[in-house]
Amino acid sequence: MSDTFEMQKRYFTSQLKQFRTRPALNRARISDCEYYIEMLEDTGTLEEFMARIRETGNMVSTAKAESSDRYSNRAFIYEQLGQERKVEADRRRLDLIDAASTHIELAQSLEDFEQDNRLEFLENQAIMAVGSIIRAVFHLATDPPGSGARTRNLANLKAYWKLFAEADPEASWERLLSYRPYRDRIIFTDEQLALLEPVFREVRNNG
Repeated sequence: MSDTFEMQKRYFTSQLKQFRTRPALNRARISDCEYYIEMLEDTGTLEEFMARIRETGNMVSTAKAESSDRYSNRAFIYEQLGQERKVEADRRRLDLIDAASTHIELAQSLEDFEQDNRLEFLENQAIMAVGSIIRAVFHLATDPPGSGARTRNLANLKAYWKLFAEADPEASWERLLSYRPYRDRIIFTDEQLALLEPVFREVRNNG
């Protein structure tokens, strides 16, 4: 048995041992390592192993496993944070990974998705606007009528609400308070927000 063949076995065994230290984060890669260790045991020689590799896609499964674990883990975190559109984007990536049958197809499909993907961009745009919206409403609650400060904060609220509404078609005061990624950006308590709501609605109703 060649030294190179033994090195292949040691490599996959070492990788498997490492991945198993954090199994919840490496499900696909653990399965992939087990697959190739079994293949090595079945073939018995480097030549037969390499022939099997060529027949089965030149180890595209390893690239798919690595990407699958990355996006599965990320989708789980985003789900815990309540960031729905980022979860949806990563689930779409996982579908593309699962469908790919070659390295080129895997790389190209993910690259095409990144070029077309606006879900995460819109999510970030909406989240970044939240703080400025609430800050403008807070200042409007205390700005003297006709003051320069009130004029500036009215303009700020209008501009940031426009950004927010472009990014989130469900834009509303209720959405600000109920969608966790937005609510987490707001420092005020529910009681304080209840005092600010009439200020927001008055400004919005008056255009």
